Amino acid sequence: MDEALPGVTVSDTQSFDTDVLVIGAGPVGLALSLSLGLCGHRVIMVERDGSRGPQPRAKTLNMRSLTHLRRWGLAQKVREASPTPDDLPTDIVFQTRLYGHHIATLPNIYFRGNSHAGDLRFCEPSEWIPQYKVEEVIKTRLDELACVQQEYGTQLLGFSQNDDGVTASFQKGDEEEFTLRAKFIVGADGGSSKVREIIGGKLEGRYAYACNYNMVLRIPELNKNPPANRGIMHWLINEDSPGIMGPIGELWYIAKRLPRGDSGMTEEQIDRYLQGIIGRKVDFEVMALDPWYAHELIADTYRDRRAFIAGDACQLRPPFGGYGMNMGLGDAADLAWKLGAVLAGWGGEGLLDSYEYERGQVHRWTVDEAVANYAVLSADLLRKDLEDPGSEGQTAREALGREAVEQKRREFHTIGLVLGYHYGGSPIVSGGDDLGAPVAEEYDPVAVPGKLVPHFWLAPGVSVYDRFGPGLTLLTREQASDGVTAFRLAASALSVPLEILTIPHEAAAFFPEALVLARPDEHIAWQGDRVSSEEALVVMRKSIGRAGRQTEREDA
Repeated sequence: MDEALPGVTVSDTQSFDTDVLVIGAGPVGLALSLSLGLCGHRVIMVERDGSRGPQPRAKTLNMRSLTHLRRWGLAQKVREASPTPDDLPTDIVFQTRLYGHHIATLPNIYFRGNSHAGDLRFCEPSEWIPQYKVEEVIKTRLDELACVQQEYGTQLLGFSQNDDGVTASFQKGDEEEFTLRAKFIVGADGGSSKVREIIGGKLEGRYAYACNYNMVLRIPELNKNPPANRGIMHWLINEDSPGIMGPIGELWYIAKRLPRGDSGMTEEQIDRYLQGIIGRKVDFEVMALDPWYAHELIADTYRDRRAFIAGDACQLRPPFGGYGMNMGLGDAADLAWKLGAVLAGWGGEGLLDSYEYERGQVHRWTVDEAVANYAVLSADLLRKDLEDPGSEGQTAREALGREAVEQKRREFHTIGLVLGYHYGGSPIVSGGDDLGAPVAEEYDPVAVPGKLVPHFWLAPGVSVYDRFGPGLTLLTREQASDGVTAFRLAASALSVPLEILTIPHEAAAFFPEALVLARPDEHIAWQGDRVSSEEALVVMRKSIGRAGRQTEREDA
């Protein structure tokens, strides 16, 4: 079999300390390391910080991310780790103040909880859980994998690469510098990525165009006497203390935009602001403070030969819409199966070439959506007379309620972007070139090259995705036996792992053609009604990044 990249073969392990060096132990680095490790690939994950505590950041884990976690065996464990009680309404509540006048409610956002368990479009509802809890769950599973080594308190100093691999230098505390040799290196090291800097990548777009302040506070009064209208997020609209807040277990998160020139708040200012946003004086304890800037940035390159970047190293956007951690997990899932296929010997360099196109396209759509969401915050919704106790106030609140729901609905009903994103036009996808940008609120689960395989249940609790393996999967109607034979022969010639699944009659409406070739990440690489053995070989070569190559075994 032809080698996917010079120097990378299944048996070639003696000259390398590991297969993949992962820089960064946030959710992206953890997920990438886990996905590779579960397939038996050797990983060394390096994190500059010695420990990671609660951060007042990402809390939305969407349906697509939960599907990745399901594939890694962690979806249920993540749900069990969530501090969000089952009886908390999955609503966005618009009010003047937390203990003020109700304006409007957006119900059942993000498709979380039991109310959507019967939705056939996905196998895993979303979850409301802080990022650090997700990291804890993934790390616990990572600790069980002997092929994954974790190094905390260790800083990447630099690296060089050649046709065979990457040599990186590190320092741990005051110890002497040391080097590690790997076949690949991935920078999951955030917005100030060292890996991106070394490969010459630059972030392009608007930088730090607005300053914001996140807080995580312990406020006992709010747990003893919760507001009348409970939800996972409250948009508080008033003249003196506009902002957003919500519960995360026993704690509360609060987010506000800071005036230009400010970069933080004193405890006295926090106290005064809390009294305004809540509507009464409360005792509080500061658990975490996090000033952050809104960016609209995408890297100009995601790869230099054997070095890649993922997550916030690729793009930075406002957090409105809950895309940050979810986008990073998507990067990890995409890059992991491609690196894994190359390391296993059946994937070609075209797989690695496709990473920037596929994820870059999704990043652009998502950054645009997040920036549009960020354009309308609590202060931007302020209207005259909102807190008037009489009829004028009631009229003002009803009018704003209709406007707020109309303006903010697409930020929270995002199934079209979460499940409707696609890789149409990718160099490893046959078809889908004319697909446009997804629409946030619209998702039509029908098989199209580049899109997700439409979800269906094979049996109670058994998703079609549960049957996907580390290689390709052919979904077929029973009458397409000739096509199955053609793809079996192609898979054998190329040494590609291939699963065969029969499309049940009740799911046939989702599949307009009889044969669908799917990738490990559940995206469609090709579809058709019939295929010859020669055509199947061409399709499969393209799908695994080896288009135009031929092996001795194929010639034979």
